[in-house]
Amino acid sequence: MNNQMESVHIEIINTVSLLYKKTVDLREEVLRIPIGMTIKNDDLRDDVNQIHFVALLKTELVGIVVLKIGGEIGILRQMAVKPELHGKQIGSMLVQALETHAKSLGLRKIELHARHYAVGFYEKLNYVKNSIPVFQEVGMDHYEMIKMFL
Repeated sequence: MNNQMESVHIEIINTVSLLYKKTVDLREEVLRIPIGMTIKNDDLRDDVNQIHFVALLKTELVGIVVLKIGGEIGILRQMAVKPELHGKQIGSMLVQALETHAKSLGLRKIELHARHYAVGFYEKLNYVKNSIPVFQEVGMDHYEMIKMFL
């Protein structure tokens, strides 16, 4: 990793943080606009009950992932990294921080819905496709993936 990426750090924020609006904007840019949708149609009220992990390059927001908790299961949602920084390990850093936090809370597994083009990314992080067949979400193929903790 180059020196620039070494200055990336992960923080947990909540919805009253000044960074929260920027996370919504990044999710819009990365996850919605490319598929002709807008996050403005999403119900974000439950965001307050979820844990938001942000990747900061110095003070600039460059990535976001959200952890929703349901019993002993964590649901990884809304992974977004600035497109110009893809391949720089920022997504991996975000997932690792989410997993570490999930384990500290006693969660036994993480589930996620991976867009078809992101399956390889999650497989490299030891997530596996569940037996559920491919399904449609936001107009594209998705796979349910899981990672069990010991």
